[in-house]
Amino acid sequence: MRHVGALAAAAALALGAPGVAAATVEVAVDGTRVEKPVGSYINIRSTVTNTGPDKTAKLVAHLNVASMNDVYVDLEDWTAGPTQSVDPLGPGESTTVSWDVQAVNAGTFDVYAVVLPDGSGPLAVSPPIHVEITGRQTLDPGGALPVALAIPVVLGAVVLFTRRRLRDTA
Repeated sequence: MRHVGALAAAAALALGAPGVAAATVEVAVDGTRVEKPVGSYINIRSTVTNTGPDKTAKLVAHLNVASMNDVYVDLEDWTAGPTQSVDPLGPGESTTVSWDVQAVNAGTFDVYAVVLPDGSGPLAVSPPIHVEITGRQTLDPGGALPVALAIPVVLGAVVLFTRRRLRDTA
């Protein structure tokens, strides 16, 4: 019986929900290119517009990050909430959906938004934002060698001086 309910739900999604006409939805993102170092935060804003003559059902907006150079992408590392609900939109209405993402991998990526209708039409996909994430050097090795050599020499001299003083006073 469980499978019959699931099949009926799938058929309803495929045919469109009763009483809700198919709506045409478009999604666009702000910007076309971003360059940031690893660890930076980026705000991705998208505009979802109902371009059809009928009111939409509830929509789902989802952000995707695709690697363009075989770097592994775990979307949950980039953003805590890749999926957001969008309330129904009347004809001609728009709404803004935004995501804060943190660039956790160096590489080249395309970031884009997808809007999924609630069984009432095709997917809407935004053009991608081309994102270049550069590695960030966190340590400056300049001057490290003299410090690495000087500290043990100074500590050794202090130990020798202290031992000599202790022997002389004993």
